[in-house]
Amino acid sequence: MQLLLLIFNLLCGMPAGHNSNMPLPDPCEAARAGAAVATLTAQDSIFVTALINIKNAYKADANEHCISLGKNAAGTILASAPARGSTSSGKVPYIPNAFADLHNHPNNLPPDAGDFYGLVNMVKNNPHYTTRFVITTNGTLYALLVTDTAALQTFLRRYPPQSPAFTGGPKGFSVAITDEAREMKYAQQCSDEMVLAFILDKYNTGVCLLKQNGRGVFNKIITTVSSSGNQLLYHAATCL
Repeated sequence: MQLLLLIFNLLCGMPAGHNSNMPLPDPCEAARAGAAVATLTAQDSIFVTALINIKNAYKADANEHCISLGKNAAGTILASAPARGSTSSGKVPYIPNAFADLHNHPNNLPPDAGDFYGLVNMVKNNPHYTTRFVITTNGTLYALLVTDTAALQTFLRRYPPQSPAFTGGPKGFSVAITDEAREMKYAQQCSDEMVLAFILDKYNTGVCLLKQNGRGVFNKIITTVSSSGNQLLYHAATCL
């Protein structure tokens, strides 16, 4: 973990004069509580049924489908009916006391910039909204988790979203961030989940990327970077 912390602080620009007697900030800490809640949510019978409904709806028409998650006065999780979308987008249905949503990705890819900004829009209207779950066609379950709303607002002021790449499409990261992401993916051969995890952390978005493991536990994904000569080397890691 110490090596992970060292690389993370190099990535985030920790000053060279950092006092070695001071504890290094843990890049995993901010996500631990929310990841634990996401794990419990995904184990709830209502969520399990919602996930089955999403998978069945996709099998029927190969489109994206979305279910909203809310809670009643007793704190019991509620789920909306599935809302049918297109092959590349969907609409989040209404449910009282919403705190999260779940949708599938027909392209079998992890969450992307469109999912990030979609979550941002939900948070703007509801400060209790924290999580966007995404299931891929191969069964991998991800979650975008809000960990710091103040940091998120600062990020949005500094890096407003760019216009959709196509009519009716989702908003994306600013041109500079998008170029950096493309460089990582195509020149450095980083996976999509590595790219998004890196961008979310580097730019202090207040949102992180979680991934469910084989035991049903959600953990934060981290992408660190080191150098070898003039070459940057990206590494995937998972918080424990």
